[in-house]
Amino acid sequence: MPIILMLYSLYRLGSISREKLFWIKQMNVYEVRKFLQNLDDLSTIPAVLGKILSIVNNEESSYKDLNSLIAHDQALAERVLRAANSALFGHPGRIRDIGQATMFLGFERIKAIAVGMNVIEIFPPRNSYNIKNLWIHGYEVASIASVLSDFIPMTSPRECYLSGLLHDIGRIIFYQIDHNLFFNIVSTDDMLEKEREIFGCTHADAGAWFAETAGMPSEIIVTTKHHHSPSRADEFLISVSIVSLAEAMSRMFSPRIEDDGLWTKEHDAILLELGINDDTFASVGEKLCGLKKEAERFFNS
Repeated sequence: MPIILMLYSLYRLGSISREKLFWIKQMNVYEVRKFLQNLDDLSTIPAVLGKILSIVNNEESSYKDLNSLIAHDQALAERVLRAANSALFGHPGRIRDIGQATMFLGFERIKAIAVGMNVIEIFPPRNSYNIKNLWIHGYEVASIASVLSDFIPMTSPRECYLSGLLHDIGRIIFYQIDHNLFFNIVSTDDMLEKEREIFGCTHADAGAWFAETAGMPSEIIVTTKHHHSPSRADEFLISVSIVSLAEAMSRMFSPRIEDDGLWTKEHDAILLELGINDDTFASVGEKLCGLKKEAERFFNS
């Protein structure tokens, strides 16, 4: 058993003081930060992600710039087309090229998918069944958030989709740092408390740090950090609320052991504040139920 896990177990049994555990927590905050810094230092973040982010953050960029970049990456192009043909977006036919996908989904949503697919390459789903399920969960949350954004004025499908896809990336980071510690807390409803006690921070904190390290837009950073506590966000409150609601809906309609989106009174308030009625809620839930197999196929390439 790793020493940190052993000490944590002793703390839970009352055999070690909180002061000693506090020291452990500080050490692990440093390790989380160091892990993320090493991603940047070792150029683990793919060069193509930097190019895509450059296009995303350039207001003068056009769909031709992005389409050209995607077209030269076969794996990325294939996943973008899978997303475009998603049953959740209700396309009646078959989208066969990137140009069609951009026209149907919109430039902003295609940007989000392209960025997300490159982040997935940093933490591939094939190394663990649990990691694959976390990415599938993220895909479902991203899809719900993107659809919800169509009903809500003043929101961006790009940011809502990408924030949904990356909202739990901090949990994947914890897995990469220490598998055993990750599995010790993966399916508990007091997950955030355990994460703070063991890693010194929550997966929301770690995910926000990753988004910042990777040069993501501010909206992605804030939404990732506050997806479990939308009322604490000082900005981008609507986007944060949408992603938080999407995660809770995902657990309600498509439960997985890795889910951590508990439905709270805050979500009831979000429904009222965003004007999401019962028909819209039921419609999104119905589409999500048909998305399970599609989401699993999405990560089988």
